Amino acid sequence: MFIIEVIPLTILPSSIPQLLSYFYNRKLEKGAIVEIPLGNRKIRAVVVASNPLEDQKILLKKTGFQLKKVSEVISEAPQVSNTQFKIALWLSRYYYAPLGYCLKTVLPSFFLKKGYETTIPVEKNKKHETLIRKPLFLLSNAKETLNNITPFIKNIAEKQGQTALIVPDTSTLEYFYQTLAQNYEVVKISSSLSNKNLYNAWKKVSSGQADIILGTRQALFMPFENLKLIIVDDVLHGSYKSDMTPKYNTPDLAKTVADLHGAKIVFISPVTGIENYYRLKNKEYELLDKTETRESLDVINMVSEIKGGNFSIFSVKFKEQLLSALNPSNQNKKILIFSPRRGYSGVLVCQNCGYAVKCKECETAFRVHKTTDLILVCHHCSRSIKIPEKCPNCNSSKLKTVGPAGTQKIYDEVQRTLMINNIKAPVLILDSDVAKNETEEEEIIQEIKNKGTLIIISTQMIFSHRYDLKFDLIGVLNTDSLINTPDFRTEEGLFYQIEKLLDFKPKNITLQTYNPENRAILTASSGNYKEFYEKEVEIRKIFSYPPHSQLIKLTYRHRDRNRASYEARVLSEKLKMALGHLKLDQKVKMIDSHPSFVEKERGLFAYNIVLKLLPTTEDAKDILRYVPSNWSIDVDPRSII
Repeated sequence: MFIIEVIPLTILPSSIPQLLSYFYNRKLEKGAIVEIPLGNRKIRAVVVASNPLEDQKILLKKTGFQLKKVSEVISEAPQVSNTQFKIALWLSRYYYAPLGYCLKTVLPSFFLKKGYETTIPVEKNKKHETLIRKPLFLLSNAKETLNNITPFIKNIAEKQGQTALIVPDTSTLEYFYQTLAQNYEVVKISSSLSNKNLYNAWKKVSSGQADIILGTRQALFMPFENLKLIIVDDVLHGSYKSDMTPKYNTPDLAKTVADLHGAKIVFISPVTGIENYYRLKNKEYELLDKTETRESLDVINMVSEIKGGNFSIFSVKFKEQLLSALNPSNQNKKILIFSPRRGYSGVLVCQNCGYAVKCKECETAFRVHKTTDLILVCHHCSRSIKIPEKCPNCNSSKLKTVGPAGTQKIYDEVQRTLMINNIKAPVLILDSDVAKNETEEEEIIQEIKNKGTLIIISTQMIFSHRYDLKFDLIGVLNTDSLINTPDFRTEEGLFYQIEKLLDFKPKNITLQTYNPENRAILTASSGNYKEFYEKEVEIRKIFSYPPHSQLIKLTYRHRDRNRASYEARVLSEKLKMALGHLKLDQKVKMIDSHPSFVEKERGLFAYNIVLKLLPTTEDAKDILRYVPSNWSIDVDPRSII
């Protein structure tokens, strides 16, 4: 008789053991699949260990536990590798997520489905280099990325090693694939693959047939046969942070996978960002800077424009640049007008009482959109309503749209400018309202690539195509809207987006702002980030923000605001008492319970508590065990608001 330790492939609350014990009449190999009774259900589980009952008899008598029998053995042959176990364990420990759910995340979508064999061969004792390699941080503009990484890939391929090239979204996959597939065996991995195609790619990777594994973050879970290099492109991209449990950050996962395989890792970005700058300064990373010094960008003071009688959304200078580019004597000019906001304009406000018309489900202000008529759309739940005739708050009919222009209003203004100046040129919009899927997005991109002068008004969607698109003129009409979120990472986010715009190699780029003296905007204009980073690192040290701490955001959601607020206050007090009792109050700082920046979304009120773990903190599990299972735990969150 054997005691079988298993990981159930389901969610178990983090507060209870993630390994469960059962008995069976014979030994089962690690990685075998069984069915176990759990409460009133029978679920599948993965075997971790089998121990003879004789070795555990005394322990069982002391605990008084009565073990249940394994219901059924589904596969005696191991289906889960040691590497998969290790990745799942790291995800569970680092992100405080249920182990079973982490293991399900690591396993492929076709796992245990009929016709898809995943039996693990006997793993070789591979000798990895004992030398711990520092990550290499490669500063590169998008158009030079392939040239800069080709020597690394070639070197690995000559040694019969595999390279994993991780990209943030599927829009980027094809660009890299078209070039790399000419010389190497490349497999593409993304969540859009069918089980059949994913399985074929899986076999190529596990057999060593694939030289390059090119994909989004799911590619890191492939069964590499001889992985020697991981390249993470555009490492600061927001898509690298998972929104689903476990809420992992792809660059951190990539580093862990690289360590498990003894592989080198390269991070690529147009800017370092503050936390990576700190790591580079402390020699934790190596730097390879392939960027060139650039000239300062034009910053236009829109307050001065208004004082001068120009009430247009275009400054005089940008309008002149626009009309010059559209001059019939200029052929094949491409113009990008970048707008962080989709829709028509900001919000609908009552001039009598100041009330902004809000979505009932989210309690955030509707954004004004334009179809045949103006409508109101919620950017959180996509609910839309007609423009009300009267204010819902005071019944006044004095309603007015206010706020920065969105893509639709910019489109109208461009068309009006063209008509006044008797100019004919195609004008396109690229945002999630217009391009609702990859096919529609690709059609718009193809139109940009076609010969002829063209104006494109786009949101951040255009960034995925900066590798192979080029613009002659770029205008950012409201730069202030890129830094109006009250989060500590907002300003470096501005730098990141400006540098991405520069990847399009424009001859002119104009930043319009109502705050021309803003430190972040001036820094983005000059491109001299070092001084800003130095000051910001010191400021963050005072307030215990990364890189001087690790953040953990705890979130509770409920349909009743009072209940959400009450539960947040209760946990906040519990945590304060626990920090004192555990003598962690000097190692863990806490931002007390507070409503989220968007307090209500899709009918649920959200309240946050933020923990700042200083470097001397050994393990946050001591404090997180006080967090109830119905709270969300987000380690290293993208935002704390």
